[in-house]
Amino acid sequence: MRVLALLVCGVAALNEPLLKKKPAGEQLAHEMSKDLEMNFNKIAPFGKEDTAKELQDHASKTQDTLVDAVENAEVAEIKRAVFRALTRLRAASVKEFDTIARLETQAIDAYNDAHHYRAENPLEHLHNDESPVETDKLKSFH
Repeated sequence: MRVLALLVCGVAALNEPLLKKKPAGEQLAHEMSKDLEMNFNKIAPFGKEDTAKELQDHASKTQDTLVDAVENAEVAEIKRAVFRALTRLRAASVKEFDTIARLETQAIDAYNDAHHYRAENPLEHLHNDESPVETDKLKSFH
């Protein structure tokens, strides 16, 4: 009976590891997580809460500065584009004005070449319409 009991206990002992045995990958992961938990408690804390807050504040200010720099760059680019467009518009306006002025000047020259004022409007002196001084009824003072 004792032998039978030992055999039953032995068989039960042999079956127990087979039933509870986990796959190799799962067992390895379990061991690693246990090691990590044990080692994590041994790690000294890094930094303090005030240091983290200071770093966070500094990062926030730096990001604000970067955003401001991007906004300033956008404003500068807009100003450059507007200035360039206005410069081109000004150049086009000046060119058109110069063209109009040149055409007007050519028209004036053409009119001047075709018309002579003195020939078209003869000069008549006032003294031609007057009688000679000698025929004046009044005596001349000169």
